[in-house]
Amino acid sequence: MAGASNPAVPTPLTSDPSHRTRRQRLGGAGAARLGVSVPWLLAALVSGAAYAAAFPPFDVGWLAWVALVPLGMAVTAEDPAAGVRVGYAWGLVAFGGVLWWLAAFGVAVWLLAAAFLAVFPAAAVGLAAWARRACGGALGPLWLPLAWVAVEFVRSQGALGFPWALAGESQHRLLAVAQIASVAGVWGVSFIVVLGNAAIAEALGARGARIGPLVAAGLIAATVGWGWTVLRTPAAGTGQALVAAVVQPDQPVRWAGQGRDSSAAWGVLRSLVSAAASRGARLVVWPETAFPGDIAGDPRARAEIGGLARGHAIALIATSLEGGLTDSAFAFSPSGALVGRYDKVHLVPFAEFGERAGHGVAPLWTPYGPVGMAICFESVFPELTRRAVLDGARLLAVVTNDAWFSGPAAPEQHAAAAVFRAIEQGRYLLRAANSGISEIVDPRGRVVARLPLGARGVIAWPVTPEALLTPYGRYGDYLPWGALVALGLVLVRRLRPAVSAAADAGFARLLLVSAVPLGALAAAAWAFGEARTSDVAVWGVPLPVPVLAALAATALLTAGRSARSVGLQPAGFAPAVGLALAVVGCLVGIVVEAFAAQGLQVSLVAPPGGWWAGGAVQILVVGVTFEWWLRGLVYEAAVAWRNWPLAVAWSAVLGVLAASPRGAEAMIWSGCAGLAFGAIRTRWAQVPALALAHGVGVVALGFLLSPW
Repeated sequence: MAGASNPAVPTPLTSDPSHRTRRQRLGGAGAARLGVSVPWLLAALVSGAAYAAAFPPFDVGWLAWVALVPLGMAVTAEDPAAGVRVGYAWGLVAFGGVLWWLAAFGVAVWLLAAAFLAVFPAAAVGLAAWARRACGGALGPLWLPLAWVAVEFVRSQGALGFPWALAGESQHRLLAVAQIASVAGVWGVSFIVVLGNAAIAEALGARGARIGPLVAAGLIAATVGWGWTVLRTPAAGTGQALVAAVVQPDQPVRWAGQGRDSSAAWGVLRSLVSAAASRGARLVVWPETAFPGDIAGDPRARAEIGGLARGHAIALIATSLEGGLTDSAFAFSPSGALVGRYDKVHLVPFAEFGERAGHGVAPLWTPYGPVGMAICFESVFPELTRRAVLDGARLLAVVTNDAWFSGPAAPEQHAAAAVFRAIEQGRYLLRAANSGISEIVDPRGRVVARLPLGARGVIAWPVTPEALLTPYGRYGDYLPWGALVALGLVLVRRLRPAVSAAADAGFARLLLVSAVPLGALAAAAWAFGEARTSDVAVWGVPLPVPVLAALAATALLTAGRSARSVGLQPAGFAPAVGLALAVVGCLVGIVVEAFAAQGLQVSLVAPPGGWWAGGAVQILVVGVTFEWWLRGLVYEAAVAWRNWPLAVAWSAVLGVLAASPRGAEAMIWSGCAGLAFGAIRTRWAQVPALALAHGVGVVALGFLLSPW
């Protein structure tokens, strides 16, 4: 609490009316309504911009060591609510600055991405402030790095996982700091960087706090010193050295096998492979979807590629968009035989909708040892590479195609992440990018060979396969899991009395109305299997059994409740439906614009059962079920327990969870629509209007959302 009373430190707290009056006199009425003073808001915006500048294309990595100081000072103030607001403002600028290249898919996509990702630094600051207050300031500057690592880890999980611009990745060129990734993963680098910020904030914001910052400084110095020692030690592999090469053909964005000069593309690949072989390469890697056709599905193409490998006596990792549906990598031996295949397992939401994901991570066999593969977006997920290494991978390869993006920002940020996969696993990494940036990275993260953006050519370098496991490769994500456990224990201890007191006031009912329909939905989906087999026909119209099960559960739970309390009333239908349909129109427009930016045209797809009957099912069954449940029962119970902001957020998150079996696209639709519909529900208790808009949205996005 000392930080809150230090007159030298601006405070985000707004409980003192004089603070609000002074801010309003300074022209900060808007900031006052947000519960954040003008100095705090400006500090958050400036430091968020500094965080963005720590990443490519500016790549001023040392800025990351000070860019979170205002967030650390918000933690020392020990006001979680104010910390959340400061963290969200910071996150909007930070992620908006890092991800501005997303505007190539529409400004709305960029803004929505920044708004979503800003939730995570807000959560980290709020959790750290809460834990610090609960422990009376004990552990000082450790709370923010613990919370930050835990939140970054959560951000990286599941179908919506997006581990982009992690704090540790800003150090991809400051390799003495980055070496700790071999022990604790990129999470360890994030921890050290955020600890430095928190130590500065502690020294500035907590009166008399010296021991915590000194201990943090000692830990950082030891980490950097150890990393410097590691960099001066040669990385000696356990296998026999060989020359490996990657080729960069700089071809069109993605081959679909039609409408392009495939013979010219094949000619470029042949010439580049020949150039690699002439440099002594024994292993050659192509970038993502390099071959303009099928490999496994076309015997002639397979024979030609096998002949190329045999003619140059090389092992070759070739790639294609197999059947236009599967992003695949194939291993050919020096004899020309096809000896392995890897299919991309983690697809990019929207950009790769409709493609088929692989069923597991397994390295590709070559005569020089198994090669752990990551295709494009997969290279930002530490766990995927670690699983390949545990399965025996002795070299790593990333194949990608970053030609989708104009400018250097996205390709350079993507390449920066690959450096940490090499350090984490202590393996040489071969990064083949269609139009750049192609690199060969040694086990310490040093880029030993590189091809820039827009170039066509080959890079080759002697590499040594490695069989030994790093501590991170052996033990995995113990740091973020430990952070989650530590925070969980503190929060459970603090929340137990509040939850016990609130349970009688409605918490138990909120859990009941949330869990029972969700359980019915999941149980019916499990019992009936795939979407097409989970339909029951009524007068020839298919009805989704899982949704019917959730509808029945919702109806039973509504017994004894007034119709108005659960949103079933006629009043307010016209304005509510007009606003809800406008929201749906905006969301559909954003999706269509994003697809058009990729050169893809979309068209309406009739729902199961046809336009009229199927459309009626989507409105009267799917729309009514989910809006009655989420914006009716759940919303009412959440308001009764706490307040309307919780009701909006809880019902939206529950909708995302319910949509998770249908894929990332359905989850994003449910989250965006759920937040908007929840906001409308705060004004009009109008489930029928929301159900109509929900059904219209599902029909309009039928080309994107899998049916129930």
